[in-house]
Amino acid sequence: MQSILYVMRHIDIGGHIEIPYKKVGITGAGNATLDSRLQQISNTKSPIKAQCIFAWEHEDARAVESALHMLMDDSRVEGEWFLDKEDTLVERMQPIMELIGAKEIAIAESSDAYTKSILKKETEEKTKSDHILLGQISELLKSPLRSSSRKAGPTFFSHEKQLTYYVNARKSGNHHLSIGRSKEVFSEIKEFLEARGYDVEQGKKGGAKILSISNEIVAEAINTIEREFGEA
Repeated sequence: MQSILYVMRHIDIGGHIEIPYKKVGITGAGNATLDSRLQQISNTKSPIKAQCIFAWEHEDARAVESALHMLMDDSRVEGEWFLDKEDTLVERMQPIMELIGAKEIAIAESSDAYTKSILKKETEEKTKSDHILLGQISELLKSPLRSSSRKAGPTFFSHEKQLTYYVNARKSGNHHLSIGRSKEVFSEIKEFLEARGYDVEQGKKGGAKILSISNEIVAEAINTIEREFGEA
């Protein structure tokens, strides 16, 4: 019985090219089966290796796979491979998988030295990019805020408003801004921001979220909240 739905990607262990494709497929039950499927896809004598980046277990994985393939048909490259230029496919799939009750499966860390070196390099490059973005946004803020660069991206802390601003960076330059600790005031902050032209959604943790905005708009939204939100 095929009960695992997985997302895989190819990586160039030589580090010469970036491959923007993801494979969405299914396989049998258990991590052992998932590992064997990974080995089938990855040619050991090729500089291009397969890496499983996420997997879920569901009793009707085939139906879920078919539905997802139809949903993503516009980005299909060939067969079960889809273009994921912004590297956001898993993030977009997660709410769907949660909705249907799919269980996340822990992915074992790769033991391949070359693959591990590429993953380390990618992490280092993301950290560097996030630090640059942190500096760019900081320069646009009217009032200095305590900041840090976390795994999720640049983060700003407001003692005055008791809010935390998380910037989820995107390769396109259109980032997501999540406003932490805003769950209790979601209705108020949503009304406040929408009255000023921002489109606001409620994030998974209940706080306010603005999607796909540039560095300048991220800073503008933070400045607006810091300057006006909660003022009489």
